Amino acid sequence: MDNSKSDNRRPKDGRSVKIPSGQHDTNRIRRLTASGLHTPVPSPFPLSLVSLLIHYLPLPILFTCLISCTEPIELNTNDSAPVIVIYGSLTEHEIRQTIRISSSSPYFAGKSNRPVSGAIAEIRTSDGQTFELEELPKDPGTYQTVRPMAAVPGVTFRLSVEVDFDGDGRTETHEATTTMPPPFRLDSLTVEPVNLMGYKHYAISLYAPETPSEDFYMIRYILNDTLMEYQLSNFTVFSDRAINERYLNGMPLMYFDDVSNRNDPVGEDSGAIFVRPGDKITVCISRIEKGFYEFIRQCQAEKRGENPFFGGPASNITTNITNGGVGYFSAYATTPADIYVP
Repeated sequence: MDNSKSDNRRPKDGRSVKIPSGQHDTNRIRRLTASGLHTPVPSPFPLSLVSLLIHYLPLPILFTCLISCTEPIELNTNDSAPVIVIYGSLTEHEIRQTIRISSSSPYFAGKSNRPVSGAIAEIRTSDGQTFELEELPKDPGTYQTVRPMAAVPGVTFRLSVEVDFDGDGRTETHEATTTMPPPFRLDSLTVEPVNLMGYKHYAISLYAPETPSEDFYMIRYILNDTLMEYQLSNFTVFSDRAINERYLNGMPLMYFDDVSNRNDPVGEDSGAIFVRPGDKITVCISRIEKGFYEFIRQCQAEKRGENPFFGGPASNITTNITNGGVGYFSAYATTPADIYVP
């Protein structure tokens, strides 16, 4: 399949775009990936849209879209001893892949995790390759592969990290394993204006086939090629339990605010993303492993608290990091598509 061609032309009506299989601007997305394609933008849900979402969004999407949390590497513990936090995602693009290693901070301390330096890290693949990682001199705790590598669907990747985390003079080893799922097949997207309570919004809808197997998805958005703040709370994740094997015929994904709503005090305080006609929105859809899906959902729930009145922070977040570590090591491919605000 030829993936070298790009289909970035603006549709004549500005509302929909067909995505022929394999025809994406992979060079542009590769550049975005190298600078942080896995970075999502803030959630564009204004508070005034909650009633609309309840009526139109499938429950799995609704639940995960309306909750928030902190950055993926900012995993905190409730006044317990610090633990090592390892977080990283491999992409299908041939770049220097990145993982981050830090130390957890107390849940109520309000501080960022301390970076962990001096670790020895490598990634081994099920097809016999080994990739060493090195720490970036100007970014402590951030490690990149010495040479570029590209993750491949169906291949298993094993991360190994060796470090004297507790300072007792003995090296501890932490490992994690992930297998990249197949990429998501996208037929088309539409963007349509929606008026609600006198305010103008734009609804993005998805058209795509669904596979017979149980799948888990993550969706992120890039506005006019600008990458926004790096927060796990802005990942939209959902499973296909309610829609398995059904064609996704215009399934609502996200709502953006028109720039004319900027002066609305409710919209101002909601973290809404404001767009205007002609703006380009890049929708990035990934099929992810179940464990990574659970990790994201549980991190989001932890920020809310299991019960806002009686519960403390969640204590058993899913992880694939061994030997007492937390965080997650994942691999997923991204299916990108550009749409333009009419």
